[in-house]
Amino acid sequence: MKTVVAEETIARETAVVAAMGGEMPFEAFYASTAPALAAFIRRVSGDASTAEDVLQETYLRFLRAHHTGRAHGEMRSYLYRTATTIIYDQWRRPRREAGDAEAAGQAGDPALRIDMARAFSHLAPRERALLWLAFVEGSDHAEIAASLGLSRISVRVLLFRARKRLARILRAGGFERGVIS
Repeated sequence: MKTVVAEETIARETAVVAAMGGEMPFEAFYASTAPALAAFIRRVSGDASTAEDVLQETYLRFLRAHHTGRAHGEMRSYLYRTATTIIYDQWRRPRREAGDAEAAGQAGDPALRIDMARAFSHLAPRERALLWLAFVEGSDHAEIAASLGLSRISVRVLLFRARKRLARILRAGGFERGVIS
């Protein structure tokens, strides 16, 4: 039911944006950003069951803030920053059991995906977000900083720490040193 209400609200907000003469149609922007953002949300939240709700809430906030018509990179950064904020807010509440198989991702060896999902579950949401944006999305430090609301120098330090922490977790789980360095 929540999904239907959110879709109706997004449709109304899209009509408002279109009436205002937004440069990039929302549908095109959504189609170009939603798959990667959904994967990011699933990985960082560690809870595939709420990923769709977070995704819709993110786009709803985007439309309400009237960010359309800005540079694509700016709008994309806003989405990632908003999704991360929503995930942080949910993480502060009592955490639910995450389904390892669902949170593991979509590519590669299923056993490796499950192992990585377990390793990621030991990281804080910000560490997950940093690692995902850097190594899956291929974002540079400036893009990560804009997406997460951090300084570029902070991203460098926090990303280094997150990589080292993930490496320790993987080694403790029996993985070789070269898995993530």
